[in-house]
Amino acid sequence: MKKIKLALLIILSVIILAGCGKSAKEEFFDYTKKNVTENSSNDISMTIKDIKLTADMKDSPEANVMVTQLKDIKVTGSMQHDVSEKATNTKLNIEALGQKIPLEFISKNDDMYFSLDIFRGISKIASQFNSELPSDEKTLSAFDGKYLKLSDADTLEIDSKSATNLTKEFQKEVSNYFTSLDEERFTKENDVVTFKLTKKDVVVLAEKFNTLSKSKKEYKEFVIPDFDEMIKNLPKALDAKFNLNTKTNDLAVALTSTFDKKDEGFIDSIEVLYNYKPNDKQVAIKLPAKKEIVNVKEIEAILAPYLSDELDEELDEELDEELDEELD
Repeated sequence: MKKIKLALLIILSVIILAGCGKSAKEEFFDYTKKNVTENSSNDISMTIKDIKLTADMKDSPEANVMVTQLKDIKVTGSMQHDVSEKATNTKLNIEALGQKIPLEFISKNDDMYFSLDIFRGISKIASQFNSELPSDEKTLSAFDGKYLKLSDADTLEIDSKSATNLTKEFQKEVSNYFTSLDEERFTKENDVVTFKLTKKDVVVLAEKFNTLSKSKKEYKEFVIPDFDEMIKNLPKALDAKFNLNTKTNDLAVALTSTFDKKDEGFIDSIEVLYNYKPNDKQVAIKLPAKKEIVNVKEIEAILAPYLSDELDEELDEELDEELDEELD
């Protein structure tokens, strides 16, 4: 599962980083190239514009309540990129179920740090569903201001150097693919360049990624297992519409996913809006201090009392069930 998620992350993140021909197509990809070759600071946001239920679930009160909760989810934040330092910092605030959850990633070279301030919000949301995550102040405060170093070998279990090399090679594949696209797919009206990405594009690029992963021994750990099954399980339709304002460099993306009626889900389609807007903030990325960094073992130690109690409760429940079965 880790390999699949990493592979898809590389595929989707590289798709908009390619450069290609002239005209509207060039203007569109010049923007994306600029964001990875020059220092940049952007405000970002995400909202769910629309969710359509399947015909048999339109009148379901439970389904409609869930749709309302999903549509209330909002994500806002910022992203900075320091080219000379090879560093990025992404800060997000997620509003969901009445809670505000901070999410932060900091990366430099092959190292990535994940803020554990998110734990408070997750604990509050979990309590709404009767999940007994630690909620006492002593436990929660132990996570405040701390970061998990994701590049630790015991965390990712991947070769970060191989991942970097694979990403660079895949960028070339993506660049070549976009160069081959028809000019007609890129249109411009006034100052806005529009480009549409389809499910077919995603599948073709996924195939190129998997082929590349199989081409060298060092990339074999990134081969997507059960590739055909993964493609089969994609939504029936995937459409991403990119609108780039060439004067302001504002980028708006509308991603629509339509699901097959054969699927057992209650959602027919969902449309998500993403917005990227440059700001005038100075690019200044600060890595966590040594005292702010924790590893997986330290996190396990903090949660040990809770985990022990939970495991004991689960074991007791299993024993009770076995005893009831014997008595019956």
